Amino acid sequence: MFAVILLSVFGVVAPVTGPVVEQFRAPACERCAGHRGVTIATNPGDIVRAAVDGEIVFVGEVAGVAYVVERISADVRVTYGLLQPLSSVVVGQRVVSGQPVGIAQSRVYIGVRVGVRPVHPLRYLGLGGARLVSSNRLLGVTRTHSR
Repeated sequence: MFAVILLSVFGVVAPVTGPVVEQFRAPACERCAGHRGVTIATNPGDIVRAAVDGEIVFVGEVAGVAYVVERISADVRVTYGLLQPLSSVVVGQRVVSGQPVGIAQSRVYIGVRVGVRPVHPLRYLGLGGARLVSSNRLLGVTRTHSR
């Protein structure tokens, strides 16, 4: 929660715009089925931008799908997939929030990992909209009813 607040203060940019066509589904285990990010419908040719400042740590294909991975802190990585990486984006390069990293096809995958754990990327980056919660839940307090 603290990271979301910090990121929303420090200039997070939506990597692309469009409707989410596949939601985040956390896997039950490290190798279990799930969707470890969100897939967003885009227009072919749309620019995919770095969500936050960071360092490019991977540019390439995995199983025929192109990805750009950005490290934004020691243990947090943002993955941009289903895109055509820009030839100017290389491993070791520092990027700033909003800087182009690729060209969209008809959809773009966005994922975030904290360590090895995938988290909801739009919520983590502060792009998922607000949700009201009680102050007790926000503070981690659970209510018990006495009888």
